[in-house]
Amino acid sequence: MAEITLDQLKVFVCIAELGSFAAAARHLNRAQSAITYAVQKLEQQTGLLLFDRDMYRPTLTRAGHLLLPYAQKVLGDVSEYWRKAAGISRGLEASITIAISQFVSPDPIIETLVAFQGQFPTVRVELITQTIQRAEVLDNGSADIAIMPEFVPLGSSYMRYSCGTERMVAVAAPRHPLASQKTALHPTEMQQHLQIMISGRVEGRDKRNYALQAPDFWKTDDMDMKKRMILRGAGWGALPEYMVRADIDAGRLVELSPVEWDGLDQLPELKIVVAYCRDKVLGPAGLWFAKALSGLWRPGKSID
Repeated sequence: MAEITLDQLKVFVCIAELGSFAAAARHLNRAQSAITYAVQKLEQQTGLLLFDRDMYRPTLTRAGHLLLPYAQKVLGDVSEYWRKAAGISRGLEASITIAISQFVSPDPIIETLVAFQGQFPTVRVELITQTIQRAEVLDNGSADIAIMPEFVPLGSSYMRYSCGTERMVAVAAPRHPLASQKTALHPTEMQQHLQIMISGRVEGRDKRNYALQAPDFWKTDDMDMKKRMILRGAGWGALPEYMVRADIDAGRLVELSPVEWDGLDQLPELKIVVAYCRDKVLGPAGLWFAKALSGLWRPGKSID
């Protein structure tokens, strides 16, 4: 059996979509006889009649109706292939992997990704969500870009763009003993109650427990699980404000006021950066995303 050609499928789809052999000939800038021959050849190769020619205008047969979506898909896949090939030849990435810390509000990231899709429709995006984001995710090649709090300065090995800050808030359920305190809480008072902590899903070089205030603590590697445990009264803990603001306003959580936190007189505002390895040159899509996110970010901004 002779191979079906893309040109035959293109003619088949064009006739079906435009409604006549003559319209397809005009659209493809060919003689009508060439259009007729292409369809006849395709029908001979498949052994199926695709158009009923007894009517004033050709109409799809049952076989034509069933095969048309497949022909359209083949042409669409080939078109996508050429778009990707053209992008790669210009240095455009086929895909990028972005690691996102749960300390970071997803709203500006999603808004930037929507704009990214319009700019780079052929670039595939993979998102990795982690809790405590460490530079290892960039070092080992798991991600091309990381959006993370810069707990400790990353140093000159990484290019970074500032993306604003995320304010941390200590919270407890309304029935928790600490929630009834009307004055600022001293460390000794907070140390008497179970603290819910976050641990990284990937073991990193830095082994310290940041923000540990109480000797009695539980750990989870998921920020949403930590929030749910605090909501149920299992303990108290600190969370990014974007995660708890609605719960505080609705009375489901109470914001605590420690007089001291890791030596500070208030809970920290985490510096958020979008980072990548300096020795790994980002392609145009990745670089666009990093710079666009940095320009878009506004602390406390919400996306409807």
